Amino acid sequence: MIAEIDTIKEEIYDIVAEIDDENVLLAVKTIIKNIHSNSIDHVTDKRDLTGYIKEWVKNM
Repeated sequence: MIAEIDTIKEEIYDIVAEIDDENVLLAVKTIIKNIHSNSIDHVTDKRDLTGYIKEWVKNM
């Protein structure tokens, strides 16, 4: 499980490193800060964040 998480983290870092738009980076940061873990092994809820992102962009 830890190896899978490390692989996912590396893939996310690679993708984020390619983003040049500051607003997109702020959106990614906001989304990451608002992900809550449910259990000791850090399994996260699957939520539809589309509405949240649309509202966040409107407020920018």
